[in-house]
Amino acid sequence: MRRRDFLLTSTALAHVVNRGRAQTPNKLDRVAVMTSYFGTRMPDTRDKGHPKVPKDLNLLDFPDMIADHFQIHNVEVQQMYFPSTEPAYFKEFLGRLKKARSRVSNMPLEFDAEGTPGIISVCSADPEIRRSTIELTKQWIDHAATLGSPSVMVNQGDIEPDGIRTAVEGLKIVSAYGKRKNVAITMENRGKTTPETLVKVIQASGTFANPDIGNFPDEETRARGLRLLYPLSHGNTHVKLNPGRMDFGKAIAISKEMDYKGLYSIEANRIVAPDPFQAVQIVLDELLKSI
Repeated sequence: MRRRDFLLTSTALAHVVNRGRAQTPNKLDRVAVMTSYFGTRMPDTRDKGHPKVPKDLNLLDFPDMIADHFQIHNVEVQQMYFPSTEPAYFKEFLGRLKKARSRVSNMPLEFDAEGTPGIISVCSADPEIRRSTIELTKQWIDHAATLGSPSVMVNQGDIEPDGIRTAVEGLKIVSAYGKRKNVAITMENRGKTTPETLVKVIQASGTFANPDIGNFPDEETRARGLRLLYPLSHGNTHVKLNPGRMDFGKAIAISKEMDYKGLYSIEANRIVAPDPFQAVQIVLDELLKSI
């Protein structure tokens, strides 16, 4: 082979190899990390300026922190960790996202003063609570749109069969508002609400599912519920470990069986490890084996 032909062939092969590498999927592109467990070290709106324990992490640092530690560029941020909703703060946060080459993948909204019972909900049977929460949710839909989040996850609380109509009415209002802002409304399975009831509410309200592989009472309900919810997802699912009580590999296998193509958002907790970074790494290692 003449040298010129050799060089041309080598260049062409290199181009094919590099193009193939560029097209090779990176599993980390399908992973997000939720503030959740890191929130134990971040000030939040429920601290009311007096945190019970020292808080040494700043939300502004979260995108860089996750990108640096885990090479993950999708962050799921709960609303209670935003210390301000002023335009200047959101502009600064967007700048930090850009610096980390990251994006907000979802924003869970938890409006209760303590914990996540879902009393302050757009699905509440109390008309005044429902009305005020709808207005508050609209404000956070606006904030999500500003930050480029494709969705917000509302806390619907426990929905009994006789409360479906009321829940759907509230969800329809925020869903219609979200569509105008290009922000989807999602819900995860939680509490006593059966998967079948949640599916009815989602389908009737024009909302979406955010399947949480850990929020089921037993393996049978988990398998049934995930198969019902994954087809209704908007591209985000919460993954967590609960050794001895949940078959993590089976849950991820079901997501693949249902042809789920979205993000796996890690919701770490102290059951896995005492340190948030260590806990996320443990869940991440298990996740990468399975997806």
